[in-house]
Amino acid sequence: MLRVETWKHGWRWVYSVTYDEGVRSLLDHALPLHRQHDMPGTVALAAELLADGGQLRLSSRGSERERYLSVGEIRELQRHGWSIASAGPTRVQSSDTERAPTRGAPTQTSREALEQLVGAPVTVLTVSTIDHHHGILPQEVQTAGYLGVFTLEDRLNYNHVDEDFHALGRSALYTVEGVPLPARTYDPYWRLHQARDSEGWLVDSARVVTAEPEDSERDITPALLGERFAKVAEVGDVWRATPDEVIDYILMRRAAHPRGYRATDAAITFSMEAPRIPERAQNRELTFTMDVPPAWQTPLVTSDGAPVTDVAALSEGRIRFTLPVHDGQQMRISAADSA
Repeated sequence: MLRVETWKHGWRWVYSVTYDEGVRSLLDHALPLHRQHDMPGTVALAAELLADGGQLRLSSRGSERERYLSVGEIRELQRHGWSIASAGPTRVQSSDTERAPTRGAPTQTSREALEQLVGAPVTVLTVSTIDHHHGILPQEVQTAGYLGVFTLEDRLNYNHVDEDFHALGRSALYTVEGVPLPARTYDPYWRLHQARDSEGWLVDSARVVTAEPEDSERDITPALLGERFAKVAEVGDVWRATPDEVIDYILMRRAAHPRGYRATDAAITFSMEAPRIPERAQNRELTFTMDVPPAWQTPLVTSDGAPVTDVAALSEGRIRFTLPVHDGQQMRISAADSA
């Protein structure tokens, strides 16, 4: 038996968290909690807001001044495993009868400008609409070079081969939920068990992390964020990943397929067929689980003749391994003493 795992390293479900305001308070209030809980993060930025390297600005609610992250501060987040998303339009106009190209739609030029500033590929776009009708056409997303768009629709995402990357969901982290729903206190378990039970992908979203929230429906306090991260760990069996990592994994599952499986007493061999890996996919690893003869105490896994190091024995006669995948790759699994 050879199986490509639903999620990397065989985790049961996935958790990500994004922030829609790239402000200095992320370093003060969010980063320490992310480091404490071994949690990567993602911040959505706009290139034009970084060009001056961290100027003062009015916050979204307009009641206090807060500085944008400088490029150096963004690089500090990246050194701790954070990724960068592109901040899309807050509002877009669409017609019920005909969907013309969106005013203010994402462009390749703006993405490339952001990538140049942060020194890394940017493949994710976020929009601040509450459902999938964000008005950005799929061809606009593709032309601009993005692999996925995240809305603020409160729902899980899944690792289906036909998952729609054009309108992925995010669940808002908040202090108190207000209009249009009845006000209620923050639920630290919101959707966590649902994500685990359905082997889904939960993406949390907040505007900022602050001790004094201005927007009770989008801001979260450090205390509540720490509680949320603790509950993620409590539910367990979770892949903590950035959205771009998860999208890439799903794309690799779509694109790469084992072929020519052959088993003998001495070795198991197969090749990878993956001619259509998206060029913009940055993380090209897949995780496999395989049954092997129980007599192979320490199986050796090689890829194109080179040893694979990320190999784990799950039980007698079953192993799991993770490695980068490419088209035409030749895989061989054997007992160590027969290699």
